[in-house]
Amino acid sequence: MALLMDHTLRRQVDHLEAQVTELTSLVRAQMLAPATVIQVGVLQQTNVQVSIISFNREDRIHIPTALVKAAFTENPRLIEYCRMSDTERVDAKNAAPYVLEALVDLVRRAHRDPVYRNVYLNPKRADQVIVCLDEHRTEPDNSKVQNWEVRPLVEAIRLLFDGVADNLHKIVITDQERVQLPSDVQGAASWVPNLYDGEPERFVKDGRAPMAAHLANTQPGLRVY
Repeated sequence: MALLMDHTLRRQVDHLEAQVTELTSLVRAQMLAPATVIQVGVLQQTNVQVSIISFNREDRIHIPTALVKAAFTENPRLIEYCRMSDTERVDAKNAAPYVLEALVDLVRRAHRDPVYRNVYLNPKRADQVIVCLDEHRTEPDNSKVQNWEVRPLVEAIRLLFDGVADNLHKIVITDQERVQLPSDVQGAASWVPNLYDGEPERFVKDGRAPMAAHLANTQPGLRVY
């Protein structure tokens, strides 16, 4: 009788061990699956070849009308600016935070296009950026790779903000472009370049922190939001 009980108990233990082994294998497979998917995504992103617009060019940043409309109708701060009266919009002191918001927001949106992702924060120096140049270098396999150069962060911010202001100005003075914007967006967007041109150094200074954070995200292999 004792031998029969021992045999039955042994079979139950063996069965439980088999179940534990199977469950462990399933859990391990589930844990490894996401890593496999992520690795595939990284490889796909790495293999994509993009011809980047040089930061030295006048068109280093491109702000189409659709991008302006999206910014001023999706960003809560800019929606608030659109709802202000003309008197409030032109008040340099009160409008400054909204102007800065527009400048930074439009830079972020422009950099979603990998063609214009031509500048990112130097990972070794928070006061510097690395920018794409026109020049190319030849790799051992004879392929051409664009060169990059270190520049001061404030210089890059100034050029980017100048570019945003210039793009906005061209849109609001071009009938064909301007009419694509809602009337309240036309009014708000038209004051951004005017107020920026009045105190560019101030906006560059105030925009240093948010722009540094954004440019840190433009490093190769990272998504831009």
